[in-house]
Amino acid sequence: MEQKLAEFRITFIAEYSDKLAMLTKLWLNARTSKTLDAVKKFRFEVHSIRGSSASLNFLALSDLLCLIEEEVAPCEEKINTLNSVIPFIDRHMNTMIEATKNNPNPLLLLKEATSTLSKLREPQKIKEEINSPSYRDIKIALIDDNKNTSVVNAKLLTEFGFTINQFNSIEQFEEVFKQNRFNLVLIDTDNSINLSEKIFDFAAKLKTFDTDVFVLSSSSSFENRLSAVRSKVKEYLLKPVNITTLVSKIRKNFKIDIIRPYRILLLDDQALEGSFYKTLLEDEHVEVLAISQANSIMTELESFHPDVFLLDIHMPNISGLEVAMVLRQQAKYDYVPIIFLTSDDGIKTKLEVLECGADDVISKNTPPNLIVQQVDSRIQRGQEIRYLASRDSLTGVLNHGQIMEAAAHSMRLTSRQQTPTVIVMIDLDHFKEVNDKYGHVNGDKVLISLGQLLLQSVRYTDHVGRYGGEEFMVVFNNANSKIIENKINEILTAFLHINYTVNKQSFNCSFSAGLASSTHHQKLNELINSADVALYKAKNAGRSQICVDESK
Repeated sequence: MEQKLAEFRITFIAEYSDKLAMLTKLWLNARTSKTLDAVKKFRFEVHSIRGSSASLNFLALSDLLCLIEEEVAPCEEKINTLNSVIPFIDRHMNTMIEATKNNPNPLLLLKEATSTLSKLREPQKIKEEINSPSYRDIKIALIDDNKNTSVVNAKLLTEFGFTINQFNSIEQFEEVFKQNRFNLVLIDTDNSINLSEKIFDFAAKLKTFDTDVFVLSSSSSFENRLSAVRSKVKEYLLKPVNITTLVSKIRKNFKIDIIRPYRILLLDDQALEGSFYKTLLEDEHVEVLAISQANSIMTELESFHPDVFLLDIHMPNISGLEVAMVLRQQAKYDYVPIIFLTSDDGIKTKLEVLECGADDVISKNTPPNLIVQQVDSRIQRGQEIRYLASRDSLTGVLNHGQIMEAAAHSMRLTSRQQTPTVIVMIDLDHFKEVNDKYGHVNGDKVLISLGQLLLQSVRYTDHVGRYGGEEFMVVFNNANSKIIENKINEILTAFLHINYTVNKQSFNCSFSAGLASSTHHQKLNELINSADVALYKAKNAGRSQICVDESK
């Protein structure tokens, strides 16, 4: 990384004389013609060079250009004030020209680049390993001295695929912990009211072993919540805890549902700056698409789904603020953070950024390591918000609107890339009888388990959603119908083996499914209807099976 940053500085140095010559030409035109257009062109060039110099740590140059921009900016609103600032700008333009004359040998500047390189970026904290674990890899300890609740919670979590070890005291857990480590410890505090201080001290100790702690409690007191915060407890959950809420919190904590790598769309009309930030941010966990033309952004977004937008504010013919407002017109980007990278970080700019629907402003003078941290923080928070907003509250899969959007997007990709989309409609068999016989609470458990089984069984590029009631939709991108048919049959077999127990009475459930491929359908509504027709063929053929659309 340091070598690449040095190369960007050297490139800037090599191009600086030409940039200064262009800036001088624009200033001469502005001061003689005194037209608004000429002043705007000069200010735009000043701003562009200022941004690049700030990003690459040429701070003296950046500060000088900042002074010039601050003086010339009001002239865009009152051109008759230009005469009053001409002497000031002349003086600073001459300073830059003379500095270039005093350093005719570019090797002197190259020496500056290499000698100051160590200051360019502080050693960056190594990023945490963000390869999302499988739910099967997460070892969970449950500490609860109430055997009844411990058994119930352990059984419910086991049904979701987690590995659970039960302990009736902290002391019993510590004996095992000496030999076996856990990723997460769930502590029920209700039967240990007089030991709350000990529990929170224990939680703080676990954090030193990189073990996360969730506290389950009936107390919502400020004192207990504050103690949890100070002990680095990750979640403080009020009892009775809904099992789907707990599972959702666990999946969120371990980033099971977060798609990797992170994706950043960067818009900057200055190619050098775009390349600089792409190099700064991109690694094996972050993919950056850098574009320099604002009018190409919608085309790029057809195949690139960013976790954050990084935009420059000042560009020719369009403002980054306008681009942000165009993005916010589209509901699918409501929860995608928009960050502006700019050398203009005054209070007026920050207010304009908030008014256009963006989230943050990062000054180009910010040390590179802090830029990386700010962007990473925004991405994670944005993904968490989008996850919560897009999910069905009961099952944790996509809600109806989001699964339909996923299907529509997959069909657009199909049209452009000529790769097939496969849609599978899944409906639980005899679900009304389950609700009538075992109650809606247990019916909900069946819905939850099917939703989670589907999520755990498909690729991260595929989409699972609740279409309505007991019906689910699965969208497979770039998929072969026969392979998907086999996959759904495997899922059905696994689902048939899930045992549900109510009052010591066990039962199993099944589902029917219909499959259709875009190979035979060009419109989304036709594809969904065909999958639905195939689903009802499966129902009529005896249920607990999958039927494939036979359209030609």
